[in-house]
Amino acid sequence: DDDDDDDEETDADALAGEGDEALDAEPKPKPKAKKAKKAKKKKSRGGVSGGWQSRFEPSIVKEQMLTAEDDEIRATDWPERMQLNPRYGGKPEDPEAEAKWILDRLMGLNSVRDVPTYGGDLLLTGWADDVDLEQHRAREHLVRTQNQLPKGEVEAVTAAIVVLLKAVHEDGLEVAYVAQNMRDVVEPLMRGRRDDSRPPPRDANGAVLERRVHRRDVIHEIMEWDRRFSRLAQRRKEMMKKIDAAAEILERDAAPEQDLSLLSSLANECEDAPTEEVLSDVEACLTLRFHEQLTEVEQSGKADGSLGLTRQLRPLNRSQYAHHCKKGIRDLLPTYGADPRDLGASLGSYRRTRVSQAVPDMSPEAVAEVYVGDETGYADVASVIRSLVHVAAAEIAAEPAVRAWLRRAIRRKACVWTQPTPAGTEAMDPFHPLAEIKRLQGKPACEFNGAEFGAVLKAHRDGLIKLRIALPDVVIQELTNEMESAYVIEEVSEMADAWNRLRRDALAGAKAALLPALTREAAVALERAAAAEIRRLCGESLWRRVALAPWKPDVRDHDQFGADDEVEVRVLAAVWGPGDPPMTFAMLDADGELVDFLQCPNIAAGGKFGAASTRRQADMDRLLQFMIEHRPHVCVVATAPGQLHACRNLKENITLVIGKILEDHARAIPEEVNTIQLHFIDDTVPALAASCAAMRTEFIEHSTEIRHAVALGRYIRNSAAVVAALAAGGEARALNLGPLQDALTPEEKMGIFERALIDVINQCGVDVNAAVAHPWQQYQLHYVAGLGPRKAGSLVAAVRGSSGGALESRDQLVSELGALGPCVYKNAATTLLVIDDDVLDRTRIHPERYDHTLEIIANAFDYDFEQLKSASASVRRKTLERAMDPDNWEKLAVLDLRAYAEYLNGQGSGWLLSGLRELRMELRDPFGEIRMSWQPLSTWEEFSLLTGETRESLSPGKIVHCTVKRLVPPRREEGTEGHVVVQLESGVMGHIAKSDLSDRPVDRLEHKVAVGQVIAARIINANYEENTVYLKCKGSALSAEESKRIEFQTWGNKLYYSCEQLDGEVAKPTKPKKRKDAASRQTFISRNIDHPLFQNISAQQAQAYLENKDIGDIVLRPSSKGVTNLSITMKIFDSMVQHFDIKEGKKPGVGHTANLALGTPLTLEGTDYDDLDEVYARFVEPLVSSLKKLIKHRKFLRGTRREVDQRLKAELARYPDTRPYALSVSHEHSGFFCLSAILSRSGNVRHEYLSVKPGGFRFRQREFGDVDRLLNFFKQRPVPDRDQVRQQQQQQQPPPMPHQPPPQQYQHHHQQQWQQQQQWQQPQQAYGGYPPQGMPPMPQGGYPQAAYQNYPPQQGRYPPQQQQQWQGGY
Repeated sequence: DDDDDDDEETDADALAGEGDEALDAEPKPKPKAKKAKKAKKKKSRGGVSGGWQSRFEPSIVKEQMLTAEDDEIRATDWPERMQLNPRYGGKPEDPEAEAKWILDRLMGLNSVRDVPTYGGDLLLTGWADDVDLEQHRAREHLVRTQNQLPKGEVEAVTAAIVVLLKAVHEDGLEVAYVAQNMRDVVEPLMRGRRDDSRPPPRDANGAVLERRVHRRDVIHEIMEWDRRFSRLAQRRKEMMKKIDAAAEILERDAAPEQDLSLLSSLANECEDAPTEEVLSDVEACLTLRFHEQLTEVEQSGKADGSLGLTRQLRPLNRSQYAHHCKKGIRDLLPTYGADPRDLGASLGSYRRTRVSQAVPDMSPEAVAEVYVGDETGYADVASVIRSLVHVAAAEIAAEPAVRAWLRRAIRRKACVWTQPTPAGTEAMDPFHPLAEIKRLQGKPACEFNGAEFGAVLKAHRDGLIKLRIALPDVVIQELTNEMESAYVIEEVSEMADAWNRLRRDALAGAKAALLPALTREAAVALERAAAAEIRRLCGESLWRRVALAPWKPDVRDHDQFGADDEVEVRVLAAVWGPGDPPMTFAMLDADGELVDFLQCPNIAAGGKFGAASTRRQADMDRLLQFMIEHRPHVCVVATAPGQLHACRNLKENITLVIGKILEDHARAIPEEVNTIQLHFIDDTVPALAASCAAMRTEFIEHSTEIRHAVALGRYIRNSAAVVAALAAGGEARALNLGPLQDALTPEEKMGIFERALIDVINQCGVDVNAAVAHPWQQYQLHYVAGLGPRKAGSLVAAVRGSSGGALESRDQLVSELGALGPCVYKNAATTLLVIDDDVLDRTRIHPERYDHTLEIIANAFDYDFEQLKSASASVRRKTLERAMDPDNWEKLAVLDLRAYAEYLNGQGSGWLLSGLRELRMELRDPFGEIRMSWQPLSTWEEFSLLTGETRESLSPGKIVHCTVKRLVPPRREEGTEGHVVVQLESGVMGHIAKSDLSDRPVDRLEHKVAVGQVIAARIINANYEENTVYLKCKGSALSAEESKRIEFQTWGNKLYYSCEQLDGEVAKPTKPKKRKDAASRQTFISRNIDHPLFQNISAQQAQAYLENKDIGDIVLRPSSKGVTNLSITMKIFDSMVQHFDIKEGKKPGVGHTANLALGTPLTLEGTDYDDLDEVYARFVEPLVSSLKKLIKHRKFLRGTRREVDQRLKAELARYPDTRPYALSVSHEHSGFFCLSAILSRSGNVRHEYLSVKPGGFRFRQREFGDVDRLLNFFKQRPVPDRDQVRQQQQQQQPPPMPHQPPPQQYQHHHQQQWQQQQQWQQPQQAYGGYPPQGMPPMPQGGYPQAAYQNYPPQQGRYPPQQQQQWQGGY
């Protein structure tokens, strides 16, 4: 058949790929619409030569929001965010129905886990305002008992959702306005966390409210479900258009009644579809059964555009089902006798029924014989039967009721299996953040809670685990039996058995298509729920940063200087620097503007004596004068990660300076406080803000360090403004909000920032005039309700252009300046604070409530409301100031606001009791602080920020690598045993007791470890206050058995977690192929050593085995030197290995068998080890770590020496003023790496060699801990010192000749000259540096000692008199 070429995919493949991807894809634009769109764009630009926009780069015009679309957004009186993200499909058509749908979703209906969402859980058990603990527990008990909302609350919640939807979509009111000014009508939705909700009033009148900033999680989640419902409703409409069009075609063609009935049932299911999944089921059946009609509808729709569809249902390509139907195979289904709709109805009902039980009169082969021939294209009966089974299976798989039944089963019984990959086994120890999902075995998908499934997906994407989601075989068999019991013929006969075989094959085909697709659908639903939980966790992390009150001083006399928040705080911010860049201090005034800065490169330098002490003292003197001049209230120091000791030295030195001020310059202390406070500050946000676009624009002439210090000082005064600047420029995406944030898209992450900033800024308010005067505060206006970056920019420009450049009242924005329209002004008015003549403009009271405020004041002070309402501005101001006087608070507190609320409700204003209580409280404390009070860092927070360590990275039992810094011998007089002082990579100091060094007794510490050696150790515990961790490095403590014990102790009791190692977790060693040449002769004695890395192979076989392994993989093998040695073969680069020799100690036992056993201790490069595990932990792992750091370094180049030289010369040709250098592997010298550099314009390449050691790298007979230190040393000394060159030459030259007496001609007056010449020839007395000024060139062997002993000493070697003179300080 000619149609055979069109069969590009089977129905099973098509059904398995069902999902929303094809549905979400927009169709290609129609040619006419595309031309109209281009013409519209051209018109909006003003033509090619018209309009000022054509003179600028389009990207710049768009970035600065100066396009025609931006102008239209500014001019439209509608909230900017609602214009940028309009509701899909417009206003809700039936808010009541949508409200019920949203409430069902909040309660977890049709979800995988079948439990309420986070917002639903808050509705059930969240805290309401003004409720005490006893009342809350009583309601919570009722909810837990009924497992649903109490009676009466369901209607209240539904009504509140309806009000919210209408207010947002019909009235154009943002969520922030609704929650703040319509609190009474949406009060059922205001339940939240305990720390967000308002506690009961503390006074007898119930008037003093402890207000708190609220996160409004329920309302935000309702709006998210509203967006999903709008997409669902729009998809319903478009599908109904398709169904109606297909029905017209069927009626036109007089289609069978069965097809019309099926289409009618699909229409009913489409109209009532509660979820996207149900719509997908309807679409699957519609696309399969009515393919020809939909093709005609699609073509007619493209021709005249009458359908108005925004997307097509599904790609309408020809499938095998349509191919077989065209050949008439579907006409056999009545004979086949099994209707998929009957099967779906049976599976979906509690009382199981069976499909048609009629047994056909003919066998399947006899029926199929009719369709064999050239006309149909079927060659034999088997092909016809396979086609019939395929058609039946496709219809079963597309039946909505069958899909719904199987979906419920999958979501209820699907399980998850995880297993670590070899990379995951190496990376995920029991303390890894993802360790809890490392080895899950058969955990039901419905039991995943929170972000646990997100952790599974992250580990899977990172290649750490293998993931399988499926139904267990037992469940699949149960489902198969259930389907067969409803589908097969019950009669027992040969004919029935023959047709039952076809029915079972059809069920198998349907399962093969449905199980993968529906399992994937369940995984997507789990991922969506996990993403929502990850967004919540990230939002909580951000909330702790933006909902933070400004730092306030401890005022010593409130009567004289006012409250803490009335002091104009001056901040001194300090940012650590290594010297280049230097440590920077920035002085900020009360408005957060930079006043002055100071750079002190040596203030945190170490050393108690010598030049370092002198330079430090000089910087401290400069800082002293700087602080005396500017008189800060507080000094804050940024916590630089990895600089624990440097930052603490800096803080200690600043403490000394403050102490000096207190003792000798008391007048420099601000008069409001008793001392200058000093604090460490979390530097995560300020460090990122230092390089953001807003800071670069504001401080274009200042360095990054100054911008960093300014951002730090502003952060403790207005954290929301700093974060808003980051969000405005998009840099906020780089802020770390949690370990699982990578699962979020950039848009989702920016949505977290937008939501938090909107909540905080709209509840705390923005001083408009301050924002206009200080650009760094303007970014807060972007998140005011109704505004956005465009409308906020217009507002600032209008205020600046007004007379005086400042706003005098709120209504001036609408009445005089015309900066805001009525709708936008209504949204924003509550948040915009204007400090001027109008007292109410300084409060959170909305202008619509000003009349209520005046009426309350008139009742409290016995004024005439009408006279007060029509009084002059000065009279009203004095009256309001009197009402807001704390001495008159009792007159307001005793008012019965409930009676007033009932009066207003009778007048048609609605129930406003909660709003009136907030109004009265605002008169008592205008724009009072509601955010979390500022708290200094705890001991753990300070330690974690300075070191970068987490509780997981320092958990007891974790293996870490550390460098030996000092050996402390035992002191008998104090009764202490010796110990080893080590340092972790983060700078944390560690302590290893002598008894924890080895399983065998250790006589002397230096026999076991050496200073500078990198060792592996296991953490015992940590003392954060002392910044010390206690470790042990015994062989037994580092063994694999100990690691397994710790894993079982940590995760052994976790349900579904398996501690047993599975196949595939560790890469299996592949045996090298045996070669029959002479080189394959065994040159070693086979050993019986029980270790997973040991193999009885030769060096050549080890190299072949490591050929396809990763860099750093090793093989332990017998040594060709005999049974007293072992060898380690390590892959150090592509096709390159390095061999290490291990010398064995005393053998256990006697005899030949004992000689084959492993002796102890094991000596490797002069260090003794107890066993092979200790060799791997203390030698191999640190060496591999150093090796990988070198290969991954940005300066490392692959290739031969010639290729590297050519690349360096090419770089020199492009940039003649540079001196290029690179690292590479040495192919000429095995086990070494090459440092190649061009040091002059001649282009000659100089080569030097370095080796990798466990402690780092060895270069020029020096040890370096990391690559950057080695390269810094090389850049400072590109040419080796002369003494090093001489020592290298002496190693190659014969030993010096013995001392000879002077010749006879020198025995008299030339005796002294001969002695001096002999003295010069002694290399051990050489100066080894450059000649001192004024001296002749250095002779061979260096200058004599007498030649330079009177010259100035080197740095740090000053005479005792100078040392004593420079030991002063604070």
